[in-house]
Amino acid sequence: MKRLLTVVVCVVVGGSLVLLAAGQRWGSATINGAARQHVSVTGSRVSAGLPALALALLALAVAALAARGLLRRAVGAVGFAVAVTEISVAVQAHSDVGDALRARAFGVAARSVPIHANAWWVFAVAGGVLAAVAFGAVFIAGGRWPGMGARYDAPRATARPADPAAAAWEALDRGDDPTSDPA
Repeated sequence: MKRLLTVVVCVVVGGSLVLLAAGQRWGSATINGAARQHVSVTGSRVSAGLPALALALLALAVAALAARGLLRRAVGAVGFAVAVTEISVAVQAHSDVGDALRARAFGVAARSVPIHANAWWVFAVAGGVLAAVAFGAVFIAGGRWPGMGARYDAPRATARPADPAAAAWEALDRGDDPTSDPA
């Protein structure tokens, strides 16, 4: 259970890091033209998929905790795929910062926008790498890890103890005569 909790914490930290980075300013530009403009873009503005992928990683962390056996391994495979997708989206978003800034600048030639980018995209990639490694461990070994325990399972129907008086009333309800001799 200790390994599972470590992996889940790693995924939660990675997903939270991606979510934090997506909300931060990834680039800015100050344009001196007819009017001075200062424009900036956040990671989520550059790529709207980043927050969604971060939330998917967080949800899959909970699923890895709740599942067991083969289902946990499937969650690990899906989580790994989502984390790798997030990494590629973050890298692509880093290269799209300039285009997003140019789209926000008004009345300026697209090539003349001086761009000041920062390193929040690296934090998004690092969060994705952390989640990918953790989900890789879930896929490889998670099927052998113990589950949450029987107390978290859905309740099962149990047979009620047979009460002779209740059984006689149920027989009457069915139309059987409990006083007759069946032999």
